Amino acid sequence: MATREKVIGFIGVGVMGGPMARRLIERGYALIVFDTNPAAQKQLVKFGARAAKSVREVADRAHIVFASLPTPQIVRAVAMGDNGVIGGRAVKIFVDLSTTGSVIEKEIAQALAARRIAMVDAPISGGAAGAAKGTLAVMVAGAPQAVASVRAMLDVFGRVFVVGKKPGQAQIMKLLNNLLSTTALARP
Repeated sequence: MATREKVIGFIGVGVMGGPMARRLIERGYALIVFDTNPAAQKQLVKFGARAAKSVREVADRAHIVFASLPTPQIVRAVAMGDNGVIGGRAVKIFVDLSTTGSVIEKEIAQALAARRIAMVDAPISGGAAGAAKGTLAVMVAGAPQAVASVRAMLDVFGRVFVVGKKPGQAQIMKLLNNLLSTTALARP
């Protein structure tokens, strides 16, 4: 498959982000990646990604930036920090694949909107195996135009469920998904 023209950014290419980023590369997307673990970046460079030296470099080069990060605090710092996505020269859409929570997701979305960066709230479920196989459940909320712009990329990760038009709504759906999963494991 021919490489698409625009470079896609991916921040956080570890256990979950790495397999998702690799799937995008395999589908012909040109990626620039950043992770605080250089070994994680190196694995994707072997498959054709370019390594960035910082979050800001990713946001300066990529129109669309994905993030798969371990904690809400890290997502907030990556999105809104001094050298974060919010200051990027190229970024127009930020896609948060992390489980961040609706309160922080709304806070980030509001800050990014002030800089004319759309946010797509897209937490995932299905574990590392699902990330590698492309069988994740991707719960999505965001402005319809922004969601449409990233939909084909989200489809690479698994089954997409658009649950709302406002960031934070997909985080609530992820919480409900987790509660239902836990309930299913309970024994009488």
